[in-house]
Amino acid sequence: MKRILVPTDFSMEAENALQTAIPIAEAFDATIILLHVLEVSSVDTFTETGNPASDEEISHSVHINENLKLAHDNFKRSFALHGLDNIDVKLEQYIRVGSANKQIEESIEKENIDFVIMGTKAAWGLTDILLGTSTDKLLRRVNCPVLSVNEVVPGDAFTKIVFPTTTYSKETGLVETIKKFQKAFGSKIFLVRINTPMHFMSDKDSIALLEEYAVDNNLINYESHVYSHTEEEDGIREFADYIKGGMIAVSTSAHTGLWKIIQGSVTKELVSHSKRPVLTLKMD
Repeated sequence: MKRILVPTDFSMEAENALQTAIPIAEAFDATIILLHVLEVSSVDTFTETGNPASDEEISHSVHINENLKLAHDNFKRSFALHGLDNIDVKLEQYIRVGSANKQIEESIEKENIDFVIMGTKAAWGLTDILLGTSTDKLLRRVNCPVLSVNEVVPGDAFTKIVFPTTTYSKETGLVETIKKFQKAFGSKIFLVRINTPMHFMSDKDSIALLEEYAVDNNLINYESHVYSHTEEEDGIREFADYIKGGMIAVSTSAHTGLWKIIQGSVTKELVSHSKRPVLTLKMD
């Protein structure tokens, strides 16, 4: 993890994401890339030169220029707020014009991003992207881990990682990301299977599966747990409360029961409304 993207609309939630990114960047010796997107319906007048402009085009161009100035001012304010000029973290900042979803996706590719941190209640933050019409397409295309945060997350929140798994899923990428956090923050992994009536299994068999999963994935410094609940997502949240866990890590796939965690009202409750940071990564 060397290039961390933090999309920002300069809202409180986006600022929380930036503040959270600082200890992570320090731990991984990574660069923080700040991205602000000016969402407009058309960008033609932004790039055209030498041609007479209509009143509408002039108004559009003026609007963009005003927002560009505002964005630069907001970057300065954000830097001052977080004392970014006085910390030993490398920073880059970009302003793009267009669709937030598209610009985030393109920036991940162009800027060689390998980690994204987003505020979950920002005007066009993770909440809107995950819950919007482009949910499935975006998650299937983005191959890097995404950490959603509701509040500022201190570095010690990553010392207890809650990792719910069905044990049937191939989660190599997510496991490797968890291991990186574990190495950087000295974390303990709390491997858990949520036992629901629909997918009930004895505790003995569940623990055996979790232990096998841990061995197959070469996990160290971990505990295996079974937590019973009528609903998988509520069970994850309650288990995290029970152990006073920090980050919750879940894979995303349309082919596992955990897929519902990142859809509809369940996502809004677990990801958007959770005070804990939630790490998601598309399954291999």
